[in-house]
Amino acid sequence: MGAICGKEKSASKKVKPSQAPQQPPSTTVAAARQAPTQAAVQQPQQQPKSAAAAQKEPIRTAQQTTGSSGSKSKTINVEKELHKYIIGTKGATIKQIKEDTNCDVEIPENGETITVRGSSDSDCQRAIDMINKIKGEHKTQSQKDKEHTDMKNDHEKEHQRTEELYKKGQEKVDRIAKERDDLHKQADKAFESGDKSLGHQLREQAKAKTQELEKASKEASKSVFLAKNAKNDKFTVDLHGLHANDAIELLVEHLDGIKSNKGKEFTIITGAGNHSDANGPKIKPMVHKLMKEKGYTYSEVNNGSIVCTL
Repeated sequence: MGAICGKEKSASKKVKPSQAPQQPPSTTVAAARQAPTQAAVQQPQQQPKSAAAAQKEPIRTAQQTTGSSGSKSKTINVEKELHKYIIGTKGATIKQIKEDTNCDVEIPENGETITVRGSSDSDCQRAIDMINKIKGEHKTQSQKDKEHTDMKNDHEKEHQRTEELYKKGQEKVDRIAKERDDLHKQADKAFESGDKSLGHQLREQAKAKTQELEKASKEASKSVFLAKNAKNDKFTVDLHGLHANDAIELLVEHLDGIKSNKGKEFTIITGAGNHSDANGPKIKPMVHKLMKEKGYTYSEVNNGSIVCTL
């Protein structure tokens, strides 16, 4: 009995926790390999950001975006010094563009590219057209300088052309002038020799040559006048480069031919007098005086031309 009891005690002896046999893992190798994929599929949904976190995110400006769905944009290059005209006094012009086209107009602080944004291509194009119109009404300083240089060059070319035209008629004038001078010399010799009759006769011939000379000079001026105005209509005359007295006579003659066109505007190109002597322009003040004498209202278009009303 004692032996039997001893065995029972030994069989019922408790195993300490530390000595308990380890159980094999319940997850198989195949399941372990599938775990990452399942974890990826079963990732928890992101929680919505708080208002404070959202405020920290950068805001994209209009220049940085290409426009939301349905919005359109167009660009136009406008010289920097003309931007003030697009903006207008106290922003009045750009405000008008926005109101008339329903477009936003973005003018860069640096650069020349202006961007317009609107809901349709047609709205954007209307804004571009308005900007283009304003751009066309103003000139940059470089454009003004170029125009001034071109104008001076054109005037110089025209002056040279006028001189060439005068030379053609001047040959005849010079020939008659020489004949007149020779007659005066012969008349002087005749008087010195005591032949007064011959002297008076030669002086009369010299006088006739003077009249012939004046006629030839007017014909030369008229020829130059017609050549210079061949491409002008009858309401524009160019007197630039003509001899002053001849120019006024030709102008009066021309005005008499069109005076029936009451109320019609008439342009007279006088020239600025850049090729005149130290006394200044000749034709310009004479034309102004004629306009006042005739009672025509007129105004200067620029330094070398006027517009009068018949």
